[in-house]
Amino acid sequence: MFKINFFIIAASILILGFSSVSAFAGQNSNYGGFYRNYNKPVKIVAGVNMPGQQLGISMLNAEHAIRYLKSEGKKYSIQIVFYGPVVKFLTVSHTEHNRLLNFLRSKGVSFRISGNALMLNGVNPKNIPHFIKIIPSGTLQILKKIKEGYTFLIAM
Repeated sequence: MFKINFFIIAASILILGFSSVSAFAGQNSNYGGFYRNYNKPVKIVAGVNMPGQQLGISMLNAEHAIRYLKSEGKKYSIQIVFYGPVVKFLTVSHTEHNRLLNFLRSKGVSFRISGNALMLNGVNPKNIPHFIKIIPSGTLQILKKIKEGYTFLIAM
């Protein structure tokens, strides 16, 4: 019981803390000089399975990472993997999400969507924007990227 309550409290703190990420990043933008001395491309894979806050935070995290890394002249590779119920909100008819996805795409972010999740949620693959590549399994894609040296991020 204690472990569950602790996890819920910790997750709540993380979620609430994301609202001040941009202010924090602006005030402490050198990260102890870590990125100044880091000469490899920064590789991030973000997993998104829930619509709403998790989707929004994940997109915001990608945007902030790009903004910071570009300001430091660093190369990056960011992939966002969609799986679970969020796939219902990624069809071409959801224009507000498509604007944000297109913006991130213009910054070099790539997108993958789980074919399993499309099938389980009754979403026709033809209704997914053309730039989101359909892959067999979102979780297996995330594991693949981790094996390739990507850091896994998931917003709760």
